[in-house]
Amino acid sequence: MAEPEPEASTSGGETFTSISPPLDFRLLRALADLSFLRPTPIQARAIPLALEGRDILARARTGSGKTAAYCLPVTQRILQARNAGGRHATRGLILVPTRELAEQVKKFLDGALKYCQNEVMVSNIAAGAQLSKTLLTEIPDIVISTPSKVLSALSSKYLTLASVESLVIDEADLILSYGHDADVRKLLQGDYLPNIYQSFLMSATMTEDVEQLRGMVLRNPAILRLEDTDVARSLSQYSVHCSEEDKFLLLYVILKLRLIRGKCIIFVNSPDRCYRLKLFLEQFSIRACVLDAELPLNSRFHIVQEFNSGLYDYVVATDESGVAAEGEEADQTKKEDTVIVEEQTTEISTQPDEDAIIESSTGDSLKRKRSPEPASQNKKKRKSRVRTDKEYGVSRGIDFVDVSCVINFDLPPTSRAYTHRIGRTARAGKTGIAISFIVLFAHWGKNKIISLPGAKEDENVFDRILKDQSNRGGIKEWTFEEKQVEAFRYRAGDAMRAVTRAAVREARIKEVKEEILKSEKLKAHFEDNPLDLAYLRHDKPLHPQRIQSHMKHIPSYLIPRIAAVDTNVVGEEISQDKLGFVPFNKDNGRNRGKSRGRGGRGGRGGRGSGRKKDPLKMFRS
Repeated sequence: MAEPEPEASTSGGETFTSISPPLDFRLLRALADLSFLRPTPIQARAIPLALEGRDILARARTGSGKTAAYCLPVTQRILQARNAGGRHATRGLILVPTRELAEQVKKFLDGALKYCQNEVMVSNIAAGAQLSKTLLTEIPDIVISTPSKVLSALSSKYLTLASVESLVIDEADLILSYGHDADVRKLLQGDYLPNIYQSFLMSATMTEDVEQLRGMVLRNPAILRLEDTDVARSLSQYSVHCSEEDKFLLLYVILKLRLIRGKCIIFVNSPDRCYRLKLFLEQFSIRACVLDAELPLNSRFHIVQEFNSGLYDYVVATDESGVAAEGEEADQTKKEDTVIVEEQTTEISTQPDEDAIIESSTGDSLKRKRSPEPASQNKKKRKSRVRTDKEYGVSRGIDFVDVSCVINFDLPPTSRAYTHRIGRTARAGKTGIAISFIVLFAHWGKNKIISLPGAKEDENVFDRILKDQSNRGGIKEWTFEEKQVEAFRYRAGDAMRAVTRAAVREARIKEVKEEILKSEKLKAHFEDNPLDLAYLRHDKPLHPQRIQSHMKHIPSYLIPRIAAVDTNVVGEEISQDKLGFVPFNKDNGRNRGKSRGRGGRGGRGGRGSGRKKDPLKMFRS
């Protein structure tokens, strides 16, 4: 059994040029263009060992640079083979659990291979079968894909892995638990791969799934367990114990008063909650875009890119990986997700692109529940069931740039899912905040419209999260003056009542249809006119419900003295010169100039001021 390598907390003064064995000069030049000046701890330890031919099992937190840690050795090995006169063949296979992560890896490799594109060709076949066939005809040197798409290409004879020299399994702790169990085993235990090849297992956590993969693919690996020693200082974690209604109230206060500056990801546990929260925020003119598995793949890519570029400040996202939990938590999560789908997604009917959208991962459990029902009911439910992308994932792998805060509006079902969510902030040495709302059992279920079945276990799940995060700085209770927040309760209540189930259902259908139109019908146009994508926004108001115009402003008497609010920002937010005070009786200029009685500023004063004058007597010849 291999012993763990010594932990390295920093890379010191080491640079990529000082790594031994040395990297190809073209790779070093491309890294300089990408502003990769010094390797991160995981890169400083993994790259030299990989260049020596060792198998790598690496554990490092998200944002630590694992992608470059395996991409650079894989490309270096291919360049050496090409320089030695080796024949053209697929030598590298990178397996990832989600399509979003596949696109991210492809983007990094395109930048790293800027000066050797003619020598190394990279193809991402995770998008669809027809595109995969076209890409694989040119025999790429590196193939990036999900396990299911690789097996599909192998069975269709479009791809051969007989010459593979490097196998990478990124986010290894998710590959088996994400629905790829059978595909990965079939790929590794079949005759597709050669007998000898170098393997990389990269993960943020060490689980039983990783141990299973380790036994199947690694041979005397170098084990790197690199923990970021600055996590406790860079990430501040807070929790709030409240009711379901208070979750909406607190989110409104946090965002409207700008208690948190910068970009924010708000995690919920179902697509229905995405649209309910989006419509709730629209009542206060807070714009946010939705990111869930129902949207087409092209739309999801575009939303992430525009969020990273700073076009959107708030994204409301579902966490599909939370369903794939471990042990008893997984069984409980599946039961809860089944209830959510049955109660909240009926009457939704869309027909997205079949390559980008596939059956929901909860389809098996739903099928078992429907079996004793009449055939007519089965047919009706089958038509109304939502199709979602099983290979969608936001909480893992995706490189969201400069996220200052993660808000767990719905607490994830497992402690592992919590770790993955908060990993979206405090990345690459930057600071971040994570806030989690925990529904008290005593308050659960009082409002049937907004209550989630899974929230019943929030307190039990949070106890496990506290234990898991105890060695990472811990989680503090967010304290605030409840009297200051109470002033906003009536406004939050009005907004919650305006967002009905019918409004959520209508918004959900409208959003999916519009995104499919943008993604498919205009695909050819955007390929010819890429600059037009700048005008395609994903945070436009849906407005299926009544919008009250006065809700967008905060009267000065409601501004509380809570937390560390920038006074300049608040002044801009409520300035009467810019926004105006909303009075109870609005005149809109209709009474302007009318008499206000004796001595009034608007009248002429004295008796008879209201007498009408004869225009003929005022005529002068």
